[in-house]
Amino acid sequence: MTTGPIAELIVPYDPGVVAERVQRRRRMMISRLISLAITIGLLAVLYFWQRDQLQGVGYLVLFGVLLAIPVVWFIVVLFGYRRAKKELAGVGSGTAVRMGPPGVQIAGLYAPWSEVASLDAVRPGIGRSPVLRLRTVSGGQASVSFEQIPTYPATLDTTARAFSGGRHGVDLTALDN
Repeated sequence: MTTGPIAELIVPYDPGVVAERVQRRRRMMISRLISLAITIGLLAVLYFWQRDQLQGVGYLVLFGVLLAIPVVWFIVVLFGYRRAKKELAGVGSGTAVRMGPPGVQIAGLYAPWSEVASLDAVRPGIGRSPVLRLRTVSGGQASVSFEQIPTYPATLDTTARAFSGGRHGVDLTALDN
């Protein structure tokens, strides 16, 4: 165990959380597909059992609505599964975040502390996880999803403040909502 100061913080990419989400959404998709098959089977049984009494537009509308609900749920879950797979494919390898006395590197973009315009957490959109974003004075920008790194946001904030001499921290206000 070392007793001296930390030379730098190195945070590797970790696809674990994203891979778990892909598996969870895959299970949900299979569940919705089974639900759809059961609904189709029940509607078919009901139709063949009571087809003489099930006549008219009202029953067709009822059957359509009863069939549309699981179809829509399946499509929603399918899109979520595809998005999660795409995000898993986009998880990088190697070092995601590196902070030290000379500067900070996020997703391959390095900036000395004097060139850092901001470090902040950003919510990129509905259904997406927050990202850590680095913006430089020269206009460069890089980000990495918090789900792809095995470090707490507060740890990154404290580390940035320590290594930058208190000039920079990670603005975590987007995570409060």
